[in-house]
Amino acid sequence: MGSIRGCSMYYNSLLNEVGMPFVIECTGDAEVVYATDATKAALGAKEVLEDLLGTELGEPELVHWEYSGERFNLYAFDLRRDGVPLAHLRVVEAGDVMVNVSGVLFSAAASVLPRRVLEELLSGERLSVGQNMGITYLRPQRAPWPAGQKVAKRFVIYAAEGVQTVEAGSWSLKISGLVEREVSFSLEELKRSSSLFSERDFHCVTGWSVKGNSWLGVRMKELAEKAGASGEAKWVIAKSVRGYSTVIPIEEALKEGSIVAIGLNGKPLSAEGGFPARLIVPQLYGWKSAKWLKELLFVRDYVDGYWEALAYHERGLAEAEERFKVRNPLVAEGRLGKSPPKKPPSF
Repeated sequence: MGSIRGCSMYYNSLLNEVGMPFVIECTGDAEVVYATDATKAALGAKEVLEDLLGTELGEPELVHWEYSGERFNLYAFDLRRDGVPLAHLRVVEAGDVMVNVSGVLFSAAASVLPRRVLEELLSGERLSVGQNMGITYLRPQRAPWPAGQKVAKRFVIYAAEGVQTVEAGSWSLKISGLVEREVSFSLEELKRSSSLFSERDFHCVTGWSVKGNSWLGVRMKELAEKAGASGEAKWVIAKSVRGYSTVIPIEEALKEGSIVAIGLNGKPLSAEGGFPARLIVPQLYGWKSAKWLKELLFVRDYVDGYWEALAYHERGLAEAEERFKVRNPLVAEGRLGKSPPKKPPSF
């Protein structure tokens, strides 16, 4: 296997809705200094996956590079077969050390998987080979400001599913899963229960932060209590109106500052900001604060949301700099170095 110690794959019904039904996780310990090293790591993961699945996925093609938080480099690859994208792999490094290799098989890959493999995946079985690490939480740094963040004057607008236009009158927020009673709240009901949450900093995983925001909203803890959330729930899955999802540890979701927000700085949310409602979990990076929210699902077992499937950390605690999943034993042991900015690779 070379620098790739093992890979696993499972079917994710949440991401089936957005055309990424099979999630990939690979554990490795490669040295990644240049884009060519990242390509070798992606190639190694691809070869392990082909052996695991019994089919060819195509050669890795570098399609994207980004630098996050003054130490992380992310290299994204598409794998194409006969011109059709079958898979997407992401190699993340910090301090010239691989942090993880993650990715997805697209819906088109179902047509090339052996029938037995496809049936096993769809039945809920996780396919694995070699060593595969589980969730690794990093130690909080207890610094006055999260490492790698720079203050910005305004929010940068991101929308994995595109900016959504939602009719407030027909919208509601559902609380479901491991609860005593499934409940829904209209926007007017949330307004009547809302409080002001001032001086809340917002940290984006890409490295920018907006300080001192004032949000109008309702604590997730209050909504969970109204639904009678079970003590068996360990995670909250936040779903947006058109397929985006993210997953939050229950202890982070139920903290006093974690809210369903309906207003920002004295105004209703804009369409770009997530109208009519979004999450704000200020201690976690911003991708956890799902916009255009439609459902909070309380569950026992972890499952990847959209960005978690694409290399981002399961918890995402800003003060621990949990930008990306840890799938390298050396990194999990605390040997995570710092690396200077790199020039973008040639495409």
